[in-house]
Amino acid sequence: MKRFNELFTPQRLFVIFLGIMLVPNIFLCFTEPLPLAFKGAYILLPGAFYLLLLNLSRKPGIVFLSLLPLHFIGAVQLVLLYLFGHSIIASDMYLNIFTTNSGEAFELLDKLAPAVIGVLLLYIPALVVAIYSLRSTKELTSPFRKRAFILAMLMTGGGAACYTSAHHEDPQVARLDNLYPINAFNNARFAIKSWEAAKKYRQTSKDFDYRASSTRESQLPEVYVLIIGETSRAANWSLYGYERNTTPRLCARHDIIHFDDVLTPINATHKSVPLMLCPANALDFQQIYRQKSLITAFKQAGFHTAFLSNQLHNGSFTDFFAEEADYTRYLTTRPEETHRYDNALLPLVDSLLHCGVKKQLIILHTYGSHFNYCERYSPENRLFTPDHIDKIDRKNRQAMINAYDNTIVATDRLLDGIIALLDHTGHTAALLYLSDHGEDLLDDSRERFLHASPLPTYYQLHVPCILWFSPQYRQLFPLDAELAQSHHDTPFDSRVAFHTLLAIGGIETDYRNDSLSLVSHAFHPGERYYLGERNTPVPMQHIPFDEEDRRAFGQHGIALR
Repeated sequence: MKRFNELFTPQRLFVIFLGIMLVPNIFLCFTEPLPLAFKGAYILLPGAFYLLLLNLSRKPGIVFLSLLPLHFIGAVQLVLLYLFGHSIIASDMYLNIFTTNSGEAFELLDKLAPAVIGVLLLYIPALVVAIYSLRSTKELTSPFRKRAFILAMLMTGGGAACYTSAHHEDPQVARLDNLYPINAFNNARFAIKSWEAAKKYRQTSKDFDYRASSTRESQLPEVYVLIIGETSRAANWSLYGYERNTTPRLCARHDIIHFDDVLTPINATHKSVPLMLCPANALDFQQIYRQKSLITAFKQAGFHTAFLSNQLHNGSFTDFFAEEADYTRYLTTRPEETHRYDNALLPLVDSLLHCGVKKQLIILHTYGSHFNYCERYSPENRLFTPDHIDKIDRKNRQAMINAYDNTIVATDRLLDGIIALLDHTGHTAALLYLSDHGEDLLDDSRERFLHASPLPTYYQLHVPCILWFSPQYRQLFPLDAELAQSHHDTPFDSRVAFHTLLAIGGIETDYRNDSLSLVSHAFHPGERYYLGERNTPVPMQHIPFDEEDRRAFGQHGIALR
């Protein structure tokens, strides 16, 4: 104990705590494309501030413990740098933490063991010795505190000089609000504000009215199905030219229309899915707080509506929209049930198709290709092996790809099965499938993995989209199928789902925009936007993609517009 006391003097703890708080800044100086002078400010200004904070008490452990929110953000920032390689914690990443169920979180953390262990080794011992500092009778000496204050003033002066020079060189990047941890806290504040606004959704949307009506005969049997894919990227569908036959059933069908150039406006589920279901878009995302979904529009037009989900409740707009349906069913109600396969949705759809109603809208929210991949498909869909991995790295990449491709095989079987059920009814029917976003799979030297990164990639944005019409629908509305087929290579994004389904269902409302309907002569989607940080719309061509992504867009014939 005596040696411990001699080793961890208040002065040494002061220096240790300062170093730990600066670790994220040091890493970010290497990972972010910042002007050299701004990198100096990136260390000196926060370092001076931390010095002054630690100097507020004679026991530095008191201040260090009181800064737990800063340490939490620092820990998350370091894990995200390990995962994505760069970028500040985005507001959407905070929201992802709130909306991701514990089962998914543990699956991911298990594969991020090196980063998690490293963060724990950095912060846990520091917190322990901070408690020791708090209980110790030893304190910082007055001369030491005076020297620390002088050093803080010198660092402030040096940091200000670096900042002034950097701001003159690049005022867009070298801004005070772009310094860590200011930027991270601002993003956290925005995330909290967005979360609070979402919680008031039922109140802010209660008076919304589509004033929707059907143009079809009341006795015409109709059923329309929207299947929301999860984390499925077009690059791994053989329907889109992938070398492996991951979609054998869909490829064998001649009644499928697949759309080649479809991008998601956001690479995170809690926003991408709601944007499929309502009129809001990346240009005016704030409208989502007062709008209801297409479920309500179909209900007003006389349809029985159902929402079936193989995901857990997460408190996002997807849950709010699901509540609008006449029948809502979540197959998964507890985190430990997240291994239920999507094919469990088939008997539920079959039951709904035989419930005796004339007109139906059915929405399915699948688990699709969400990590952990090998737990998303049954043995009958396990075509590519080996498919189990213990660690995410280049050495295990082929097994990871095998597992991911098997999830596409499972999706192919599910879609073919639901089409068969719809076909068997003999009703006027249509099915639209669209994935919420894609996924990185260590595709190049950057070794990017997963999705929801602050800076998206080609693999996260290019998603599969298919449309199927029943023979009865094609007979009654042949022009719809012809128009949809004619648009198969037109660039568009996920916002077409809402408007296309309304048009296919023959539903009139002021909120339907036929310039975004795949079955309209007026189809002209225009420029595509990405929903950027703090819900700022960014034209796709203005996203600072890495060269690897621009090359991938070009190789797959995707237009950045």
